[in-house]
Amino acid sequence: MKKIILSSVLLLSVFFIQAQQAPEKISFNSNGEFKIAQFTDMHLGHDQEKDRIVGDMIKEVLDSEKPDLVIFTGDNTTMDEVRQAWEAISAELSARRIPWTAVLGNHDDEYAVKRNEIIRIIREQPYCMMKQVAEGIKGEGNHILPIYSSKDGNKTAALLYCLDTNAYSKIKTVKGYDWIGRSQIDWYSRESRKYTERNEGQPLPALTFLHIPLPEYTQAWESFETKRYGDRNEKECSPHINSGMFANMLECGDVMGVFAGHDHVNDYIATLYNIALGYGRASGGKNTYGDKTPGSRIIVLKEGKREFATWLREKGNMAKLNVCTYPGSFVKEK
Repeated sequence: MKKIILSSVLLLSVFFIQAQQAPEKISFNSNGEFKIAQFTDMHLGHDQEKDRIVGDMIKEVLDSEKPDLVIFTGDNTTMDEVRQAWEAISAELSARRIPWTAVLGNHDDEYAVKRNEIIRIIREQPYCMMKQVAEGIKGEGNHILPIYSSKDGNKTAALLYCLDTNAYSKIKTVKGYDWIGRSQIDWYSRESRKYTERNEGQPLPALTFLHIPLPEYTQAWESFETKRYGDRNEKECSPHINSGMFANMLECGDVMGVFAGHDHVNDYIATLYNIALGYGRASGGKNTYGDKTPGSRIIVLKEGKREFATWLREKGNMAKLNVCTYPGSFVKEK
């Protein structure tokens, strides 16, 4: 049955596209902008018709938004035939010459393929930008994507940190989800400081993409520190252990925003201590719980500025939803 489903998973590819080489680097365009489409929680592989709807939505977003990069933020393929699924996904991106990358969620490796093997399969796909991954630290597929300047192709102008939030706690006395490990946090801090030093001591504008939301998401929503955009229809399913990733981002001073998935009926963005904490729009539709129309979050970075614009896109809806800008839309509530 899984192979029957797989034969038309997403209906993303009706023919095989000859593998093309991904660009060596990603850069701001001539207008000084860089557009990212975030897809999350697709949960592909359970039902042929539901997968088709997800695939149609992805193609709609790619063709209407024309992003410079796509990021899949976990619970991507919940099936045994991981390679075939990623080949189908990457075929659509290759056809449009859109670079992409991914992080894993807690469900990606619940079937026959282990996390390290999934990452290997992903990295083999055309137009995947996960060229280097951090070695010797917790998790699989932790990596950084530098975005280069439109004016100087050798100058890094912004950073994208892509982190593995792992899956479930391995400590018997701690239930629930795993957390970002100390080795991951130390790696982030080292890399952040290196880039800051190379930029004459000024932190580069940066975003972080991961699957499971940080514990600070709850505080961001409940504190009413600033205006909030989007919906919170369930409590945040964060780890019970706060390992300090948010504090390290504050100290390093580069990350402007963090974007997660995991909680399928949340799609809000809020701020805490001037860092935006946002969700993507769940992309899986009826493959998952909840009644949200499947969609994507769009994020547009501005070269040379610590700011971005963001909105949600839904299947079958050309309108931009919950449009806001950072930091301008997130003024202190009086």
